[in-house]
Amino acid sequence: MSLKPATVVATWSVSLDCDCPACAEHVDLLSYPDFWDGRRLEIPEHGTERSSNVRVQCPKCDHEFHVDLSY
Repeated sequence: MSLKPATVVATWSVSLDCDCPACAEHVDLLSYPDFWDGRRLEIPEHGTERSSNVRVQCPKCDHEFHVDLSY
């Protein structure tokens, strides 16, 4: 018995979500190109020196804060 080609496509989606401690805006850090500037992170990376105490900036209020990445 041969398999028929799939007619439905499943698309991966990845986000890195946090809430800004200053304005409470819900932020997907991956949707902002500046997040990747100068960073060498793998998508599911967590619990490493590179993924701990990561400095980020809220796109709404410009507040800078630190996050630990979790998966």
